[in-house]
Amino acid sequence: MLTTDTTVSRHDMTMSLKNSHWMLEKPENFPISYRYGGKVYRGMPKNSTFEKRFLDSSMVETIISGSVEDLGVKAVCVEYRDYPVIEWTLYFTASGYKKTLILENVNAIDMIFQGKEAVLTHNTGDYMNANGYTDKEIALADGVKVALAPNGGRPCDHAMPYQRLMFDGFGINISIGWPAQWACEYEGGMDQVSFRAGQQLVHTVIDPGEVLRTPRMTVMFFEGTRKRGVNIWRRWYLSHVLPVSMGERVKPALTYSENGGGIEFLAATEENQLNGISAVEKHIPQHGSDVSSLWWIDAGWYPCLDENGIPDWTVTGTWMADSKRFPNGLAPIGEAAEAAGLEFLVWFEPERVRPGSWLAENHPTWMLKASTAHNNNMLLNLGDPDCLKWICETFTKFIKENKIKFYRQDFNFEPLAHWRENEATDRGGMVENQYVQGYLAFWDYLLMNVPGLKIDSCASGGRRNDLETMRRSVPLHPTDYGYGYHHINQAFRHTLCSWLPYTRSWNGAWDIDNKYYEHNDYYAAEKRPPSIDQFSILNGFGVLSGITSPGMMQQFPNLLSYQKKLLTMWEKFAPVMLNGDFYPLTPNHRSNKDWTVFQFDCPECSTGALQVLRNNQSVLESITVYPENMLGAFVLYNEESGESFEVIDASKNGVTFELPVRAGAIWFYCSKDKG
Repeated sequence: MLTTDTTVSRHDMTMSLKNSHWMLEKPENFPISYRYGGKVYRGMPKNSTFEKRFLDSSMVETIISGSVEDLGVKAVCVEYRDYPVIEWTLYFTASGYKKTLILENVNAIDMIFQGKEAVLTHNTGDYMNANGYTDKEIALADGVKVALAPNGGRPCDHAMPYQRLMFDGFGINISIGWPAQWACEYEGGMDQVSFRAGQQLVHTVIDPGEVLRTPRMTVMFFEGTRKRGVNIWRRWYLSHVLPVSMGERVKPALTYSENGGGIEFLAATEENQLNGISAVEKHIPQHGSDVSSLWWIDAGWYPCLDENGIPDWTVTGTWMADSKRFPNGLAPIGEAAEAAGLEFLVWFEPERVRPGSWLAENHPTWMLKASTAHNNNMLLNLGDPDCLKWICETFTKFIKENKIKFYRQDFNFEPLAHWRENEATDRGGMVENQYVQGYLAFWDYLLMNVPGLKIDSCASGGRRNDLETMRRSVPLHPTDYGYGYHHINQAFRHTLCSWLPYTRSWNGAWDIDNKYYEHNDYYAAEKRPPSIDQFSILNGFGVLSGITSPGMMQQFPNLLSYQKKLLTMWEKFAPVMLNGDFYPLTPNHRSNKDWTVFQFDCPECSTGALQVLRNNQSVLESITVYPENMLGAFVLYNEESGESFEVIDASKNGVTFELPVRAGAIWFYCSKDKG
C-alpha cells in the first residue's frame, strides 16, 4: 500500500540509497557523459579515487577524482540521510601545463530511470505573460522526446529548471541548478525514461588554472502520488535550501515602502523615506518573533540621468546614492529603519551597465557587449577576476555603511548574446561558465562578509530562481506580471508553491467595476491606486505580503484599524503557509469565473489554514472541497468574522464554504481532540 504521509518513509530512502549506491559503486557507473578530443566518455574515469566524509549528521559527501589524458575530472556528490535526495556537480580542469583538447557535449546527468507509465510535469517559467508558470504534463511513451531550455540565458525565462517525473507508484523530483542557459532532454522508452541535462553549450578548451563546472543536479525519489512528492520536496527545501541568517531561517515578511509618487523610486528622497518609516513606526504595532518587516527602496535611488538629462532608473552602473536626493547617503534611512524594527532592503542591478555610467567610464574592459543589445546594455563580466574582486569589496562596504539588511539584486535583460558573442570558436560556453562561477562567488562573499545579510533574487520578476540561486536567496518578487489580476496571481502561486515555499502574492486590484480586467492595457492598469478591499488583501496573503503603506495610511485613515486586523491575521497565516504542506484543493485555473482554495497543513500538530477565494465572475455561491489530513473532528475558525464551526471527517465528507462574489476568507483549523 502506498504511503500518503508527507514524512520521509523507509521506502523513499531505500529508493534513493539504491540509486546512490549504484552510482558510487564504480566510477564508470556515475551518470554523466561528455565528449573529449572527439571521443565520447560515460561515467567517471576508471582511474578515479574516492574520498568520503560527513558534512554533518545528515549529509555525506563523496568526491570522485580522476583524469582522461590531460583532462582532470572531479565529481562532488552529496547524499542526504534525512531525505531521499542525491546531488552532484562536476568540475573539469587542465591537469597538465597546456590547454586541453576540446571538451563538449557535457551532460551533468545522463541517466535512465526505470518505471511504468511515465508522465513528465514541467512549467513555462516567468515571462511577463498570463501564461507564465503554466504546468504542462506529457506522457513519455516509447519514442516520445521532450527538450527544454530557457530563453536568453536566464534559467526561468519561458522554462523552469524544476521538473517532476511520475511513474506507476513513485516519482522523481529533478532540479538543474544553473543560473544561466541550461538544457535538458527526456526520452521515453519501454518502461523507462532516459534523461540528459547540462549547460546548453560547452565546446571549449580549458586553460591551465581554469575550472569549468556543471550545473548542480538534484534528484529526489519518493513513493506515492504527485502531491506527496510536492510536500517531500517542500520539507527538504525548508530543511536544506532556504537560507539561514543569524541562526534563523529567513522569516515571512511584510513589506512597506514610499516611492514619493514618481516612476519606481526616482522621486524617493531622504525626507520622504524617513517620514514613511516614522508613519509605520507610529501606526503599525510591532510584529511577533515568527515574522519580520521590511523597508523597501527599489530602483532609481542612484544617479541615473539619460543622455537628455531625464531621470531613468534603467541607466545603471553608478552605484552611489544620488546626492541631490540623499545628501547623507542611504545610511540615515538604514539607521531609522533599524531603530523602527524594520529590515532595510535596497535594490541593485550590478550586472547591467549603461554607457556614460561610472562603471562604463572607469572600467570599460570589464564590459561584455552584444550587437543585439537593447539600449546599448552592457554586461558586467563577473568572470573577470579583477571585476569580481572590485564588486565583492565595493558592495560589501556599501551594504555595511548603509545598514542594508536585505540586498535585492535584479537582472533586467537577456545575457546570452553577451556571452556567446565574446566566446571564441574554441571557447564555446566558457565565458558563460566563468560568469556563473563569479556570480555565485559574489553572493557567497556578501553572505560570508556581511553578518546577517539576506539576499532577494529578482530578474525581471522570477527569471533566475534556479536552485543554486535559491540556496543563497529568497524570491521576493517572482513575477513582474499581473499584480492586480487576482486569478492569474492565484495560478502563479499554485505552481510556485509546489517548488518554492518562500514566495509572495500581491494585493492589487485591476478589475473594472470589480468585474472585468484590462488585459490589453497592462501599464494603464498598473498605474491604478492601491486597493484596500478585503478580497484583494486576502488574495495577496503570501509568505511575503504588502498589505498597507504610509501612503495608504494617509489616504484611508478610517480603514487603519481594519488593516491592523488583517495584519494580525497575516502574521498568523504566513508561517503556516511557509512551513505547512501545500495542497491546492481546486484545479490550477486562470479563470475569474472559478473559486480557488489552497490548504496549508501542519499534520504534526493537526492544525493548518485554508485560503478560500471566490473570484469576481464566479456564479457558484458555494464550493465544497476535501482537505487533506482532516479525519475526525476539527474546528474551523475565521478570525476576521469571528465565525467558527465543527466538521467531521472533512477529508472524506468535504467541507462547504459560502462567500459573496469577489470575496475571500482565511479559515484556520485544529483537531478538536488535540485542542
